[in-house]
Amino acid sequence: MKIAWIALIAFSSNVFASTFDPPTPKKGYRWIVNEQYSDEFNGTSLDRSKWNDTFKGWQGRKPAKFVPETISVKNGTLQIKNAVLKNPHNGYTIAGGAVQSKEETAYFGYYEVNFKASKINMSTTFWMSNGKQSVDFETKKSNGENCTKDKYSQELDIVESIGGTFNRTDKFRKQMNFNTHYRYIDCNGGKEKFYSAGNNAIEGNGQKSNAKLSSESWEDFHTYGAYWKNANEVSFYADNKFVGDVKVSTEVVEKPFDRAMKINMVTETYNWVKPVPTPEELNNDAINTSYYNWVRAYKLIPIDQATRNSYPVAIFKEEAKLTTTPEIIKKKKIKVAYTYKANQDAEILVTVLNPKKQIVAKGTYKVLAGFGNAEALIKLDHKISKKEQYTYQISLLFPY
Repeated sequence: MKIAWIALIAFSSNVFASTFDPPTPKKGYRWIVNEQYSDEFNGTSLDRSKWNDTFKGWQGRKPAKFVPETISVKNGTLQIKNAVLKNPHNGYTIAGGAVQSKEETAYFGYYEVNFKASKINMSTTFWMSNGKQSVDFETKKSNGENCTKDKYSQELDIVESIGGTFNRTDKFRKQMNFNTHYRYIDCNGGKEKFYSAGNNAIEGNGQKSNAKLSSESWEDFHTYGAYWKNANEVSFYADNKFVGDVKVSTEVVEKPFDRAMKINMVTETYNWVKPVPTPEELNNDAINTSYYNWVRAYKLIPIDQATRNSYPVAIFKEEAKLTTTPEIIKKKKIKVAYTYKANQDAEILVTVLNPKKQIVAKGTYKVLAGFGNAEALIKLDHKISKKEQYTYQISLLFPY
């Protein structure tokens, strides 16, 4: 049996934002925007219902201090303009910036950012973390002790970029750099230890990821994403391309990434990056600023679960696609599998045409806003032959 299909679409009147999609959801589910952790930065100031301009419990790594005055929202971007610190003190001489989510409820899902890094030896970053929590369960490091001082936290570094030229490597401006950390203080208290997995390697075989960018991170806006699948696994994407899969370290516990986190957008100095930016570089507005075009988060939910969709921008480039060859079942049913992207509730129309281009069957299915992966049956009122060559058309229709 020979079967062809054609994908058609009827677009709505929405104006689309620049689109980079989460990975295809598993069948029976759809991605929707998690509005609390998504922002297009189209206003004139930081949205205080979502973000703080400080980092709770941390002033920044010397010599760069987090200074709220470095942060602004204009021209459709969140900007962190690094500078010479006006009142240097206690080893702080540089003004960096930190934007942190107000909530610490970001959990399994897809998280992405579109930014252009500064061209100085300070980072432009997008990462997730949570506060230290006392351990009230047995760990692999407890050794049977009755622990009272052990604590842990999580850190998911989706991207750390440095647009400047420094003493070690050029990979921080030429590729996506990602990592995961289980941060643990053992039974005796003392210094925190990082149990890490990632470092741009595909875990299990040490193979380096293919995370090279099409241009350096300071030259253009690039998109960096992470699919936090579960307590053990994170997949990473650069400019909509899969670049690596990380199994989080289980040296301390079997389920290391088990708690919700905050989102952080930070510019900072590292003690292993030399030299630090000069006053001349920090005063040069052509290179001293990190530009965040948008940050977006997505939740994976059952495909038929109703939700309120109030995000102000149309995220998805709307389309419908058949994902496999439709299957004729007992000559009176056709099973179709498809994906769709829709910024509002819509309908899927599947049309079956015979070799003479005559319509022999139609199926219409309501779909809810999001990026979905579904399967449906077209019920026929008469038998069709498996020997014939049928053409299948799929359309995404919107109410006007």
